[in-house]
Amino acid sequence: MQMAKKILVIDDEEKIRKVLTIHLTGAGYEVITATNGFEALRDMDRIQPHLVITDIVMPKVSGLEFGQALRNKAETKGIPFIVISAYSDPETVEKARKLGASKFLAKPFEIKALLDAVRRALET
Repeated sequence: MQMAKKILVIDDEEKIRKVLTIHLTGAGYEVITATNGFEALRDMDRIQPHLVITDIVMPKVSGLEFGQALRNKAETKGIPFIVISAYSDPETVEKARKLGASKFLAKPFEIKALLDAVRRALET
């Protein structure tokens, strides 16, 4: 039996973390959550996710700062990540893409779109 892919969800909004956990778990993924990028970076060695879903605007370490830190470390640079944010202006989307984000989803987004993005990101 194949083990479930592990997804790290980083968002400072508890409601978003809960909704994503419900849907991702229901789709067969193992979900770990963090409330900000600092917490996620601190625990990356322990978590070892297959994919990260991160908000951008969060206290301590933003999603973009997290993405940069992910890419700067040899052990994590290959982990795909998806950005979710209410800030979907072209400049922010471009910054996320330059960091290597697999997908940028503007909040509010359809759960189906997120699950499709997750599936595609994990296939690569």
